[in-house]
Amino acid sequence: MWVLVGALGATIGSFLNVVIYRLPQRQSLVSPPSHCFSCGERLGVVDLVPVLSYLWLRGRCRHCGRRFSFRYALVEAATGALALAAVFFYGPTPYALAIFIASCALVVAIFVDIDHMIIPDQVPLLLVVLGLTIDIYRLSTFGREAAIAYTQSLGGADHVVYLPVSVVGALLGGGIFLVIGWVFERIMGRPSLGMGDVKLAAGVGAMLGPGYPFLAFFLLAMVSGAIISVALIALRLRRRDQYIPFGPMLAAAAILMLLWPEELTRWVLHFYRG
Repeated sequence: MWVLVGALGATIGSFLNVVIYRLPQRQSLVSPPSHCFSCGERLGVVDLVPVLSYLWLRGRCRHCGRRFSFRYALVEAATGALALAAVFFYGPTPYALAIFIASCALVVAIFVDIDHMIIPDQVPLLLVVLGLTIDIYRLSTFGREAAIAYTQSLGGADHVVYLPVSVVGALLGGGIFLVIGWVFERIMGRPSLGMGDVKLAAGVGAMLGPGYPFLAFFLLAMVSGAIISVALIALRLRRRDQYIPFGPMLAAAAILMLLWPEELTRWVLHFYRG
């Protein structure tokens, strides 16, 4: 079963490579078929076996010998690992499938933002849809206990208001990052967070909800973003006046939180509190 899950995940990773390349350019995801960008030859089955084809052909085109980027195999291997992790932690369940689909969308966000400095709207939209779907399942199974409740006094009587966790999480996530972007733009005099980052935070909020897991995600993303930014500047890979995409840090932190919500929340909050 584990071999099958890993192989299926890596195969989906091969498709994610197509999505990462074509989606920002608004090209069809199914046509034309996969081909070598150098010689134009269509790639066959022997060229498209996830990870193994790259190793067997030593990262080169079978027809013209031109080298392929190592990132293709990296995305395939990472997606296979994500499939294994989702099933390992959540079992062969619909919830594991939802977590894997969300992780795949976040992988796309990471590499598209690195390449084009944008986050496709399809990614946060898919996360919100998955969050709402999980929310509906929890509400239908556990009833009002799966909702956020607060008491409001009207006409001298107290009324309990129930709100969906995913909706509150999306509004909170998007709202927090929108405010942060506005504040930093006023301080630094230039945009610091794009609307793609705000939308992605809203999508993650829909998946995690507005509780401690989202707080841990927020702290993990902000700290890792600061460390990576300083490191890139120190290594002279980026200048101080250059924009460093924050989406990859957000997406990576979200993947970790989706796979290890309780463990990472306890660790991050314990580390943060000192």
